[in-house]
Amino acid sequence: MTKHSSPINKTLAEGISKTIKSQCADAYANYDNGDFKKALRQFYQAWLLLPKPQVNYAEAGWVLTGIGDTYFRLQQYQPACEALRSAQHCGSVKDNPFVELRLGQCLCEMEGLPSGRHHLHRAWRLGGQKLFDTEDPRYLDAIKDLLS
Repeated sequence: MTKHSSPINKTLAEGISKTIKSQCADAYANYDNGDFKKALRQFYQAWLLLPKPQVNYAEAGWVLTGIGDTYFRLQQYQPACEALRSAQHCGSVKDNPFVELRLGQCLCEMEGLPSGRHHLHRAWRLGGQKLFDTEDPRYLDAIKDLLS
């Protein structure tokens, strides 16, 4: 796949797709309970079920977003960025405001607020104020000058 081509959205066998959805649901249940390490293991188990190249399947975007989000919660920003950037190559996650938000936040944490502004602003344009309502206000403050 070239940098500018879009992934092929192949369909997984129903059983594999159901298993991946179930793994992700269990992972998010653990995520919601604050057990981020267990959630991360479950997201990776779901990832291993995907045939290669994984980005050809819609489920890959969901799994990579979960992995990136969980790494963010664990304050492991470099692997979070890697997962979220990979998710952006999946057709199911193209222009996803949440992915842009988390990527912007991770870049801010690693390199300072100016570094993540592009992604935070893009998240705002795609998802609006609601996306930022439950986040640390400093991320919205970082782009206030871009919102007028």
